[in-house]
Amino acid sequence: MTGVQGTIGLRRTKPHLEGKNMEVKVLFFGVLTEVSGTSIKHYHDVKSIGDLKLKIYDDYPEIVHYNFRISLNSEITDNDLSLKSGDEVALLPPFAGG
Repeated sequence: MTGVQGTIGLRRTKPHLEGKNMEVKVLFFGVLTEVSGTSIKHYHDVKSIGDLKLKIYDDYPEIVHYNFRISLNSEITDNDLSLKSGDEVALLPPFAGG
């Protein structure tokens, strides 16, 4: 019976270990490229868009003064969606065009 409990315990920890290896690519556009000093940055161990935003705000505090939309895998979203490894998040400031 101990062997069965040990196996179950291992299964419970597996999702936690997978989360430790997750990587999300963040693309910065427009003025946000200037604010961040980069156009691409990889973040690890983020579970949601909300978590990611907090990490970005920690890395680049001045970014809170800018309006931007968020795109997850090329789709604009206003929701705090879950993230998985390999996701691509883009920060999109307002664009002017003509």
